[in-house]
Amino acid sequence: MMRIAALVLGASLVAGCQTMAEPEDEPGYNLVEERGPGGSGGEDGAPSCAAAAYQVLVGQAIGEVHTASLPEPHRIYGRGDMVTMDYRPDRLNIVTGDDGVVVEVKCG
Repeated sequence: MMRIAALVLGASLVAGCQTMAEPEDEPGYNLVEERGPGGSGGEDGAPSCAAAAYQVLVGQAIGEVHTASLPEPHRIYGRGDMVTMDYRPDRLNIVTGDDGVVVEVKCG
């Protein structure tokens, strides 16, 4: 009985280690290609969110920023916070330091 259980367990571990084929026809699957040649946005490599317009936020306390006026999608997080690693060229990222001051505004 133990041998059968060990065989079943071993077979399921091997099956779980197999890689799946990438669905290349699925839009948004290959995010590296969507970033453009520069890896940061549209076809010309420029970011496709409004990060350039929001660089004025750098140095301001996040509590003073009117977040309701930020474009969607956006996210605000601190350095070292856990965030998803998906790249969305249309998403505005506002990164704050430990003191709550905006240290970086970027797309992704």
